[in-house]
Amino acid sequence: MNLNWTVIGLSLFEFVLTAALSVLVVYVVYRLLIVTNTDYDAEEEIKKDNKGVAMLLAGLVLAGGLMVREGIYPVMNIVRLYFSTPAPEFAAWQLLLLALGHLVLVFVIATFTLSLSLRFWGRLTPHVQNGEELKRGNFSVGIVLTGVVLVVALFMSEGISRLTKSLIPQPSMGQVEFAD
Repeated sequence: MNLNWTVIGLSLFEFVLTAALSVLVVYVVYRLLIVTNTDYDAEEEIKKDNKGVAMLLAGLVLAGGLMVREGIYPVMNIVRLYFSTPAPEFAAWQLLLLALGHLVLVFVIATFTLSLSLRFWGRLTPHVQNGEELKRGNFSVGIVLTGVVLVVALFMSEGISRLTKSLIPQPSMGQVEFAD
């Protein structure tokens, strides 16, 4: 049995990179969502055992993770292509810039989308003051809002992937020609 050490090394690199990115994604999404929320201090509410806010924040982190995950796939494809191509189209520093571009763009889009979706939901349901209800500890409102952001994330994930791929150049291995 011959082991392909290049494939094993690349797989190990991808594993370590995705593990590090997953922790980074959770932290950055958490911080961005706390900063963009102006209705209440989410961390203070969690310290007070406000289950509605905790539920929503957990849902936001999960939704953000689902959306950002779609931006990580193109990064992994870029890395995989770089190491598997005999003459890479991009230099290593260009590869790093492309990868960072994807990640930054997807973080911004995910945070903006989730924040906008909650604000839009608030406009659609004017009879429920979501921020005030959460501040009071209304767990039911936290559950409903968590459902809203998870559905938004499920629908938006594919679009985020396509948008980042279209805005940031992708390396290629050449062109494939098909016979007529």
